[in-house]
Amino acid sequence: MQTDRYSGDARLLLTPNGADLDYEGGQPVMDRGLENQALISLFTRPGWCGNLFLPPGQRIGSDFEDTCEGPITLQALAADIPQSAERALKSPLIPEVTVEVSNPTAWNLSIAISLGSGQKLTLDRRGMLWSNQASDPAAARLVKAEA
Repeated sequence: MQTDRYSGDARLLLTPNGADLDYEGGQPVMDRGLENQALISLFTRPGWCGNLFLPPGQRIGSDFEDTCEGPITLQALAADIPQSAERALKSPLIPEVTVEVSNPTAWNLSIAISLGSGQKLTLDRRGMLWSNQASDPAAARLVKAEA
C-alpha cells in the first residue's frame, strides 16, 4: 500500500457524469493503494468491451450499481448490496472485504467498504444523482469521432 500521496496511480473520483481526476497544486493526487481497483471493480458493468483483451479469469464486471439503483429495502440493506460488493471486490489483492450499508434518509444510501489492507472506501448514493446517472449514463454520452 502506498502512503505518499504522489505515489501510485492517479486517484479516480466518481462524479454524476462518470469519473474525474483529483489535482492538488497542479499534481494529480494518487490513490494510495486499492481505491481505484475497488471503484473500477464495483462500477464496471458486465459485458465491458475491454474484457475482450483479458483472459477469462481476469475479466471484470459487477451488478453492484444495478443492485444499489433499485428501491431501498431491508433485504437490499441486509444482504443484496453487501453480497454484490463482496462479489465484485473478490480478488487475491483484496483478501478481506467487509461491507456496511445504512439508510440515513429515505433517498440516500451510505456504504462503507473496509478492505483487508486497512483502507476504507465510503460511497453515498444520493437519490437524484444516481437516478440521473441511471437514466442518462455517462458512458452513453461518449461522442464517436467522425471518420
